[in-house]
Amino acid sequence: MKIENVKERIKELRQKIRKHNRLYYIAGSPKISDREYDRLYRKLKEIEEERPEYITADSPTQRVGGKPLNEFKNYTHTVPMLSLDNTYSRDEIVDWEKKISKKVEIEEGFIVEEKLDGIGLSLVFRSGNLDIAATRGDGYTGDEITANIKPQRGIPLKLSGRNIPGLIEIRGEVFIRKSEFKRINERRRFEGKKTFANPRNTCAGTLKLLDPEKSSKRQLNAYFYAVGAVKDGSLPSSQEDILERFTGWGLPVNKNYRHCRDIGEIKESYEYFKEKREDLDYEIDGIVIKVSSRKEQNILGSTAKSPRWAIAYKFEAEGNISVVKEIKFNVSRTGKITPVAKLEPVKVGGVEISSATLYNFDYVREMGIKPGDRVEVKRGGDVIPKITSIVKHSSSGEPVRPPDKCPSCGLLIQQDPGGVYYRCVNINCPAQLMSSLVHYAGADALDIDGLGESVARQLTEGKYVKKLGDIYELTKDDLMELELFGEKRSKNLVKAIGNSGDCRLDKFIYALGIRQVGTHAAEILAEKYESIENFLDAGYKEIEEIDEIGPVTAEFIIKYIKSNAGLIRDMLSKGVKPAYRRSKDFLGGVKIVITGKLEKFTRKEATDAVKKMGGRTVSSVSPKTDILVRGENPGSKLQQAWDKRVKIISEEDFINMIGENS
Repeated sequence: MKIENVKERIKELRQKIRKHNRLYYIAGSPKISDREYDRLYRKLKEIEEERPEYITADSPTQRVGGKPLNEFKNYTHTVPMLSLDNTYSRDEIVDWEKKISKKVEIEEGFIVEEKLDGIGLSLVFRSGNLDIAATRGDGYTGDEITANIKPQRGIPLKLSGRNIPGLIEIRGEVFIRKSEFKRINERRRFEGKKTFANPRNTCAGTLKLLDPEKSSKRQLNAYFYAVGAVKDGSLPSSQEDILERFTGWGLPVNKNYRHCRDIGEIKESYEYFKEKREDLDYEIDGIVIKVSSRKEQNILGSTAKSPRWAIAYKFEAEGNISVVKEIKFNVSRTGKITPVAKLEPVKVGGVEISSATLYNFDYVREMGIKPGDRVEVKRGGDVIPKITSIVKHSSSGEPVRPPDKCPSCGLLIQQDPGGVYYRCVNINCPAQLMSSLVHYAGADALDIDGLGESVARQLTEGKYVKKLGDIYELTKDDLMELELFGEKRSKNLVKAIGNSGDCRLDKFIYALGIRQVGTHAAEILAEKYESIENFLDAGYKEIEEIDEIGPVTAEFIIKYIKSNAGLIRDMLSKGVKPAYRRSKDFLGGVKIVITGKLEKFTRKEATDAVKKMGGRTVSSVSPKTDILVRGENPGSKLQQAWDKRVKIISEEDFINMIGENS
């Protein structure tokens, strides 16, 4: 075949395959059978294998899963992916509409969309070609998951049509359909594997698989509805027109949206979507209400976390009736003992529920709950199972009382002074150790790949690990005795544990799992003490005086150090080397608050720049704040800075300050 004919045939086949992908995944009206589609695909693949010089990145054949990844790279969103404020209350929707109407006249009404119960996704297209796919993450930084998205036929590798910007970030939600979720679980049952709990968790797990070949075997879907950064191009003036533009580009869009003129039509739409919820082949947990006009959206602006021009109106949790079989006690990482109701399995919102948290013993006493009771079970926010009421009390069940001894280690327990919680104070309690191990190995801590809950349970129950530092003495042979561990997996975990020893001081302090010491507090403590030995020698008074720590957290820190200093030094003797990464000290501990949207920086980039120069960004304005950086659409913090006589600078001043000192 002549070169010209080969090129034309490749072009023709690609166009046909893209057309049928759009008909199947976007229009929902396939015109050919799966067998005919496969025939077209195989033909294209054969020609490309014969003439590989004509393969391009946007060819449908390039969707196949690539080689396994070692880890996901971080991706910083050019424009933050903000989360929505949400409510379950009609009155709050009315209040929201009144509040925004005071700032701008809503002339073009609202768009009401289904609120998908999926995972936030951002696609970056350059010159119309898919360049990067990333998760939402914390809104500022997510994981780059391009390798797991490219194999999914419902997501285009190349935009088609007109008016495509040179660069555009397109935001939406990726999800697994109920029918696909059912197929996956049926397959897992056949293979003797544990089934997945719900479509959302299955979708999240699929996106996090390090082997794209495996993720490609699960069919993901996506709907797109928003835009991040746009360069070398423009967008329509309304949300409805943006959705139509997306459709023209070949992006899947949920057409189940409504245009509403006022709050009355919004309420009607809520009832409409709530009624048809069960008929859908995907999960929704409410509606999203958006101001339609992009001009009005820009006037309303955003807070640091959420757009003011949109809100989620969530459905009330669905419920069902079950029977309490027994009440067990769970022991957490901090020793807190929580009562948990074991239930007769029951379907709630399409998910089988067999247990529900009872929070604490005051809650149990107020509810009067006991084994044998018939209870109403709901999923809080459609996620966390909880018992909301007693339908009928059992005539024979015994009231539930706090245990005298820890259900894990058998030692005496104590009640928090003035509190509702009971705790095991044995630091070597197996249940606490297992949870501590999971926390220590977590992504925000020392990020030990392969050391999850099931492995931690085996290590502690099998007495391979009796205290935290024991993980640094584990051998390949030890791990090969665990369930599902072969030589390769054992070697990889031993290596990952060894590599974790060279860690940042703040990550190590956080990994210890001290009560009320999160990632931010750990950074502050690392900055204050600069070495683990200095931290272990700290006294209550000096910790309590550290800004953003306070007396309660200081007390928890001191108690932890007194009980665990020996354990920590044992870990140091086994090669753990927490190191403080000293920043440039040009800002010398200056406390900076940022308010409003910055044009040249994402919020994370600005925070990192301040930290790099030895300063600190804080979340609230106080008399101890040194500088407030004012961005576009500043919030109430600007007035607070005026009232407290805090120095206020523009973004341009901030850039000059950072530039002069870099």
